Amino acid sequence: MLVELIHNPASGTFDEFRLDVLSRAFQACGARVRLGRTEHDGQFEIFPESDLICISGGDGALRLVVASMARAGLAKPLCVYPAGTVNLVARELGYSADPERFAREVMAGFLAGKSARLAAPTVTSDGQPFVACISAGPDGQAVARHSPALKKRIGGAAYAWAMVRLLADWPRLHFSLTVDAADGSQSVLSSAAFYVIKARHYAGSWTLAPAATMASDIFHIVSLSRARRRDFIRFLVTVALGRDPAQLAFVRTLPARRLTIAAEDEPSRLAAFQVDGDMMPVQAREIRMSEAAVTYCLPLPE
Repeated sequence: MLVELIHNPASGTFDEFRLDVLSRAFQACGARVRLGRTEHDGQFEIFPESDLICISGGDGALRLVVASMARAGLAKPLCVYPAGTVNLVARELGYSADPERFAREVMAGFLAGKSARLAAPTVTSDGQPFVACISAGPDGQAVARHSPALKKRIGGAAYAWAMVRLLADWPRLHFSLTVDAADGSQSVLSSAAFYVIKARHYAGSWTLAPAATMASDIFHIVSLSRARRRDFIRFLVTVALGRDPAQLAFVRTLPARRLTIAAEDEPSRLAAFQVDGDMMPVQAREIRMSEAAVTYCLPLPE
């Protein structure tokens, strides 16, 4: 079988030695390996003859590959080696960070066929797929303001430091969210910050929507009606303690199939949105479930 091993050489977490170990581990399991690389414009080659696409990177790199495959009309099983900063999808699907163990477990899953595959319905933002989350609010601003050089040195803690610095210049944002809920009802929420959640985890091991799962054909909206400093800190503490944030009076969670986003004032139009840990260049307008699905090759533990 042929494994296409895609990586992002410009990533702050890129490690050429680790990539070489991963490539050799797949070869030791009997696979042929061809290397590919992501580009920020999404224009990179995916080999049609590949049997399995392996992304060595984080959720952002995975999103680029999923979007490229959708444009090309390719349907190949994917796996994700957790070489990014946060790795939400890899965390949810149980991929090992040890490259040799990862290759053995993924190869075992590939050979097991359908019994070790997960079909994850795709969510799109203005027609472009994403894999784990979108948010707008203070943490989106933190993603926009983080230092890539610091991120390269200390990883995900760079986002936490950006959030601390944001306390001195706290954003005041307002959005109108029209939600087409999973039960067919429609509601309008006035939101100061919100999250669109497709995977169980957020920002590491945190959980914002306990019912969220990648296999579901819905996504979850977590909306904060107010997000002053003290409100947002209370929200973060609640999540850090492992509690459902929906218990807070100013937080509402809804399962949905479609979300339309409108800014209520000019500052919100300049708000930083983040998608899968990367800053979005423009504000998202419509998020919806699509007819497509991404197939992941699940690891089979030894």
